[in-house]
Amino acid sequence: MMHHVIERAKELVTSKLNIVETADDWDLLLEEINGIDEWVQLSQYYAPRQTTTKLVERSETPSSLPIKMIQERKEEVERTVEQRYSYTFERQLKGGSLREWANSHVSETEIRDWNLEHGMEVRVQVLHQDERRTSLEILAVVATDQVKPLAERIVFEKCIVKNHGIIEATIDGPLQDETGKPFYYTTPLEDMRFFQLKAGQLVDLVMWKGHPETLTIVWKHAFHYEVPIVTELPQRDVSSGSPESAATSLANKQTKTGRYDKMMQRKPKAKKVKKERRLREKKTHQLERLDTTTLPGQPIEFVDKTALDFASYDGMRLVIVGNEQQRAVYRDFFAETGIELIHLGGDAQAAKKIACLAKKTDAIVVVKSRVSHAAAAHVLVQAKKHDIPFAIERLDGRRSLYTACQQQLEKAAVQKIKKDKR
Repeated sequence: MMHHVIERAKELVTSKLNIVETADDWDLLLEEINGIDEWVQLSQYYAPRQTTTKLVERSETPSSLPIKMIQERKEEVERTVEQRYSYTFERQLKGGSLREWANSHVSETEIRDWNLEHGMEVRVQVLHQDERRTSLEILAVVATDQVKPLAERIVFEKCIVKNHGIIEATIDGPLQDETGKPFYYTTPLEDMRFFQLKAGQLVDLVMWKGHPETLTIVWKHAFHYEVPIVTELPQRDVSSGSPESAATSLANKQTKTGRYDKMMQRKPKAKKVKKERRLREKKTHQLERLDTTTLPGQPIEFVDKTALDFASYDGMRLVIVGNEQQRAVYRDFFAETGIELIHLGGDAQAAKKIACLAKKTDAIVVVKSRVSHAAAAHVLVQAKKHDIPFAIERLDGRRSLYTACQQQLEKAAVQKIKKDKR
């Protein structure tokens, strides 16, 4: 077979060598020759005959020169696996292998699907192959006359996984070693992640006889274990077969049957009684008029148009806390009055700045609807600590805020005059 493959490869190389004219054509030729080389190597590996290690004789013709240049390091032919009709299956701790095929591997899924046992003759095909091993797929079971139980391999079937991967019992009872002594197994973290184990799942454990250190999980079942619910039947009094006992038992049966029939009858649902609907009565008293925060007792429709005088408070420092959206408006208003304005945000982090500003502050106004509870509490503590006039304004408008600022600055000016007299 390999003779025909090599002859065909020579013909392909010769036909492509005749059309080479430029350097680009030569690069394309080398790539195609590499592809032909891979095809030859694969054909050599899967050839159905046993070959020995020897050098391949090549003719020194001009057409074979490119092959000689590329394949100098691939002259030695590898030994191929002899193709057989069937192979002998050998059971391993996890999975299995073929006796006549080195580095072969049969997965645990294939073994359980085909119910394979040690010594069976099977037919296989290659699923995947690399430098480490060759994964095989079972096609058929040919013979079972050489089956032998593998006594060195001990299996614990359907073990119950508990919390944190602890296994100490099967569905039939506790785990016991070769001597009948109970033990438990702690699942390693890598097995917990690989099998995605959870509490209540069932797994199969396996180990070599006399080597407890080889104990490991080999299979996870697709269903969970549920604790069976045992219902205890009521004890019956076994009495003599007298007519009186028979009559009492018959009466009990009749009473039980009647009670069961009554329980199984469909009970009618009572209709809900509609509640009388209460009508809402009109209020007899009139609503009182709202007051503003500027001057108590004034109606809300009243608008004070008198100009506010801040000339006497020139050089004083005023702190407004909250409503930072109107920062620019307040800054422009107080810039013409000569008052130093410091506007703090309504959050607790910004309000903490008042601790370092309180000693040189004359008045504080807190906008009630635009400040957090934590910020307001922090500001009030500093104001009371340093005896600073403060007000909590509801913010009915700019006029009410400016009026509150004027009132607190006036209190601060009076306090300053009293201190100077002392």
